[in-house]
Amino acid sequence: MGFTAEDLSRALGVCCGEPADGPAEQVALVRAAQPAFAATLYSAWQSRGDDIGPGLGYELDTARARLDRYRQVAAALRDSAPGLVPIKGLEVAALYPDGLVRAMNDLDYVAPAEADLWPAVAGLLADGWDLHTATFSWFDGRLQVLVSLRREHEDRYALPYGVEFASYAAAGDDAGVPPLARLAPAWLAPPVKNTLMLLYERFEQPYRARDLIDAVLLHEHASAAQRADLAAAVDRLGLWPEYAELAALVRQAELGPLPVPPAPVLAGPRALLRRGVRGAALLRRPLAGTARHLQRRMVNGSPHRPEQQLWALAQRRLSAADAVRAGLMAFGLPLDTPAPAVPAAILRRDGALSWVDTPVARFLLTIGDDVTEQDVARLSGPAPAGSRPPAAVAEPRA
Repeated sequence: MGFTAEDLSRALGVCCGEPADGPAEQVALVRAAQPAFAATLYSAWQSRGDDIGPGLGYELDTARARLDRYRQVAAALRDSAPGLVPIKGLEVAALYPDGLVRAMNDLDYVAPAEADLWPAVAGLLADGWDLHTATFSWFDGRLQVLVSLRREHEDRYALPYGVEFASYAAAGDDAGVPPLARLAPAWLAPPVKNTLMLLYERFEQPYRARDLIDAVLLHEHASAAQRADLAAAVDRLGLWPEYAELAALVRQAELGPLPVPPAPVLAGPRALLRRGVRGAALLRRPLAGTARHLQRRMVNGSPHRPEQQLWALAQRRLSAADAVRAGLMAFGLPLDTPAPAVPAAILRRDGALSWVDTPVARFLLTIGDDVTEQDVARLSGPAPAGSRPPAAVAEPRA
């Protein structure tokens, strides 16, 4: 499908809830509400022959140069780590019509096994990238990891380049929708996996204008068999509510219906019922279930004052290691120490101090926002002669 500047403007207005009148208002709106869509809008104007001026032209050139840099990184990773599964990003950008730019902040990959993840991370570190942070969680019977790397941009005023590697496909909503540990073979086709990731990202933020364009192009380039696989996956994973919302926004923006078979009549209510049952099951462990709810509220930036107070109490009651074992997400700060001699990520705890040893670095854990200088110094310093690290934290009981 060839998108016009008017198509993009409608998509922006629909997702922002306020249509903008004229280019000046559209620039203000896209910069304030959806900056990742700015390059796409500017490139549509440029493609139809508009003079976008030096300011917007520079932003557009920077977005194009960033894409070129990511293509180089992706090509190197295909050679050094061929098992990695790319998510969205360049695969979707390649579907955009000639002249239209899909801006990207980072590259995202899923490792089919943890053994595939650490060599890829080590390769980028050897190439001059830096560890930025990591997040850790526990599901599918093992410790799961998402590692973020950064590299400074040539322009010090531009965002750094970023690459993320995950040992799982999607985190779910930490309530009624469980995490997705791995993608089934039938879901690995780009139109299927990338549409599924669009739907899972709805749990992190509302749909954006770029999501509508991505969805239309992904479905347009899907075969009949892939569309059937997608419908089966959406049904199996209980994602029809998210799909229905996305399809409604696409129709509202007049971008055309998504060419996927409609959901069974009861698919949406059935999915919501399953979520309610699963969410209620969390109450069997009141402290952990409450902490998971509070963490989700904190991450989404929508906590009320009593919830903030309860979250502060939960952080005092739960060590980061116990929190991970209870189903919460912990954030890892990489420490400036030699890489531990371990073959895989190992969750450790010593009193109130929790960390993860990995083949590339040691990460100090927190379930909130802060870590203390004392904890950093304690884990960064040399271990006493003859001492051993604490034993790995045991797998939680089902």
